[in-house]
Amino acid sequence: MVVKNQKLSPAALSAGLKQKSQTFARNFQNVCAAAKEQGFSGIAKLLWQDLFGGRSLSQWLYLIALSSLPFILEFTSGQEQHDWLGLFASWTGIVCVILVAEGRASNYLFGAVNSAIYLILSFQASFYGEVLTTVYFFIMQPIGLYTWLSNRVNEQDKTEPSHFEAKKLDWRGWLKYLALTALIWIGMGFAYKSIHSHRPFRDSVTDATNGIGQLLMTGLYREQWIFWIATNLFSIYLWWGSNLHIQAMYWVYTLNSIVGWYQWTKAVKKA
Repeated sequence: MVVKNQKLSPAALSAGLKQKSQTFARNFQNVCAAAKEQGFSGIAKLLWQDLFGGRSLSQWLYLIALSSLPFILEFTSGQEQHDWLGLFASWTGIVCVILVAEGRASNYLFGAVNSAIYLILSFQASFYGEVLTTVYFFIMQPIGLYTWLSNRVNEQDKTEPSHFEAKKLDWRGWLKYLALTALIWIGMGFAYKSIHSHRPFRDSVTDATNGIGQLLMTGLYREQWIFWIATNLFSIYLWWGSNLHIQAMYWVYTLNSIVGWYQWTKAVKKA
């Protein structure tokens, strides 16, 4: 017998929420217990292994080559004053996205620092859409770190320093996230228009693509890289002629997003 238009009762919804909250509390306690068991020295060792362990020679060369670009640009541009803030923002951002592509939880540490610096630069440039997006990014860093650590502690039989399990969206997931992208773009566009922004729906583009990209990244979905590519290309246009370091950073982001898509696609096939 097929039951149509079945709706959950308030009691069932309450039970479902209670179960999810209990699962979250249990997983959070497991993460805290694992951290306490490791201690400061153990956590430092795991962080060191996550940052430097299990990387091939080609990956080292890729990391060194791309992360060196901000320094090369800074010291060969011929400018009288060095843009240290832009340099550090570019460097931390590039290292962060490379660590994401490699599936390393330490990316969130670099992401938090990069978000803080980028927030200052965006505010100085009056890119208020970028400001709001960066605030969201900064808040999502500890949430994303917890999600990755919880997945490692609660769902894996053995904890590996650089282990992650990539997933892919089905067609229902695509519809959901595309609809959410459009909703954020339109909603934030009207919000910016209400405060008399000169480019309301242009500013809201990266709000949508960044927001969905971060959600997919936190959920370990491969499709995050498509949203990152869209974000990066639009951001290159946004910062064109404004800040050399930020432009270069987004060009590197675009290249790394393509590499990330390739690496995560291989990880999905192995899962």
